[in-house]
Amino acid sequence: TSRTGLRLRTGYRITEELRQNWQYSIKRSKIDDVSTTAAALIQAELGTKYISEISHTIKYDHRDSRLNPTEGYFSSLRTDIAGLGGHAKHLRNTLKGAYYYPVSDDWILQIGGKTGYIFELDKDIGFQERYFIGGDDVRGFATAGVGPRDAPTKDALGGEWMYTGTVMLNFPLGLPEEFEIKGRIFTDFGSSG
Repeated sequence: TSRTGLRLRTGYRITEELRQNWQYSIKRSKIDDVSTTAAALIQAELGTKYISEISHTIKYDHRDSRLNPTEGYFSSLRTDIAGLGGHAKHLRNTLKGAYYYPVSDDWILQIGGKTGYIFELDKDIGFQERYFIGGDDVRGFATAGVGPRDAPTKDALGGEWMYTGTVMLNFPLGLPEEFEIKGRIFTDFGSSG
């Protein structure tokens, strides 16, 4: 797969804690050299495809720090609409959030999650527009390592819905604060379909 594209973004604060962002992107994606034994969904994407998409995000952030939060919470809802030109036509909503709670001095409990669903608008959901989870979403799994697979080929197919979650405890390691190195105990979970 080779991709090129252009993205224009703007955003502004509505209040101190509420922010709104808008984005327009156009992408050119070319898929070639696909094995004849690859999943049918992947083979159907052979060739060049253009995706024109408008995105809107509304985010409420009540954390004490964006980079190193110790208490508070945030939530955001992103909506992507594709179909103003291009080959893809879909509506995708992704909701995510996290809560940070100080258990004691420098021991911070984080509980977070993300969920999303993509709806087709006139056309089937293409392989490239689906949700692929793993890697950063569910640590310990490869990118696209969680979710539907083609039975004969074991190719990752992505999903039209997904959810992920994490519970993590950040704690000090006894090193000088200037190093900014902390310990973490976590568990991640998620699925896609």
